[in-house]
Amino acid sequence: MATRHEPLSLQVITSPFLRNVETAHDGSATTVERRTFRKSLERLERINMIDLEPFSSESVYRQPSCEQGPSGDRKLAKRQNRLSREILGVDDAVLSAPDIAQFQSQERQLLTKNQSMNGSLNQTDVDDDVSSVIYGGSIASTVPDRYGFFGGSQFSHDTEINPAMIAIFRKRELKWLNMLDDWEKYMTYKYKKVRDRCRKGIPSSIRPRAWQYLCGGGVLMEKNKGVFDDLLAQPGDPKWLDDIRKDLHRQFPMHEMFADSNGPGQVELFRVLKAYTILNPVDGYFQGQAPVAAMLVMHMPAEEAFWCMVAICERYLPGYYSQGLEAVQIDGDVLVALLRKVSPSVHRHLTKQKLDPVLFMMEWFMCIYTRTLPWSSVLRVWDMFFCEGVKVLFRVGLVILKYSFMKPKTMKECPTMYESMEVLRHLHTSVTEENVLVPRMLKLPINEEEMERVHKKVVEQRKKAASSPQGN
Repeated sequence: MATRHEPLSLQVITSPFLRNVETAHDGSATTVERRTFRKSLERLERINMIDLEPFSSESVYRQPSCEQGPSGDRKLAKRQNRLSREILGVDDAVLSAPDIAQFQSQERQLLTKNQSMNGSLNQTDVDDDVSSVIYGGSIASTVPDRYGFFGGSQFSHDTEINPAMIAIFRKRELKWLNMLDDWEKYMTYKYKKVRDRCRKGIPSSIRPRAWQYLCGGGVLMEKNKGVFDDLLAQPGDPKWLDDIRKDLHRQFPMHEMFADSNGPGQVELFRVLKAYTILNPVDGYFQGQAPVAAMLVMHMPAEEAFWCMVAICERYLPGYYSQGLEAVQIDGDVLVALLRKVSPSVHRHLTKQKLDPVLFMMEWFMCIYTRTLPWSSVLRVWDMFFCEGVKVLFRVGLVILKYSFMKPKTMKECPTMYESMEVLRHLHTSVTEENVLVPRMLKLPINEEEMERVHKKVVEQRKKAASSPQGN
């Protein structure tokens, strides 16, 4: 029988709002940890320090009592009731599109054939001819952009960098290297500086290491040496593995790492997702985890990506990928409640149309905007998310909603929820571009205390609704 591991046992202090308050008063924190927590409250920012108990390879996973039993019928029923993988709106063109590597191979074969028929071609002719191919009904470049994309909505048209900016980038890199060398001091006494530097954007050369420091993934890997390999050595649940294989080619198919089904991207992504289903067999695999894991695999080896994934699923977004998606539904109600303060007119527009927030925010939050924003904006959001927690996702969502419907003309063009959903599915670059999005996020008149207050209110309302005769 496959060895199962005990669930994570976190002590303190993590970034998502409200969870810090709950953890600090549950009796599990030490005196030093409570003192650190009080300091974090004084500066109104959540310190992002994660400490987990090491896993034991011989431990037995403690399943909830409702799932115990020889037949496992209830567990099977839960899996059968999981939402369809199509709920996140995968484009049919992407599902049916073959690997871009096939197009490149076909293009070069055609060039070789033309060369044999018409004489030799110089290198300039070859470069011009293979500069683009048709992929999934759109033009795709054979030369990736600086992020590794060949085309699609994530493709970035590279522009020349001002030489003066290069010197600024080098200074930022040195500042980050110095900060990482004395990480504990900065996170304990100079957290605001860490936060401000994350808001400016982490240098690309530092980003993988910085993310591991921010979320605690490096610490988890160090404390649990060999666990990742032990998990991969187990066969895993065929149900989860089959779902994972079906989704592999759907994750960023226009990216150089994931274009080939036998390439390193899809292979490493499978390893990360498989390991997590074995670590957490109750929740197993949910489609929203795949783009998150793929994002991590783009930046670091599989084992490092896995432990960062564990931190995201267990601490940053707890319950997001569990049965019922209750945590996502609660945060959807919180988002709409916060929208009333940020933009009353947009709030009235959406509530009048009875547009369920889950229809648009579930993909935003569960995929951490990897399938929503331009890639440069995605990276900036992730830099802040790892530092400040889930409140960053709310701020991004509020900016998108406010400025997508800010003009009265836009609202008039959206008389029903269907037109409104189309606006949110095809966001304008004037809303999503990083130099516009980030400043607007930071200027929102919403602080963490307001988010906590609204969150508590929403939870209380849902409890009352569930306990009322109508809710039973």
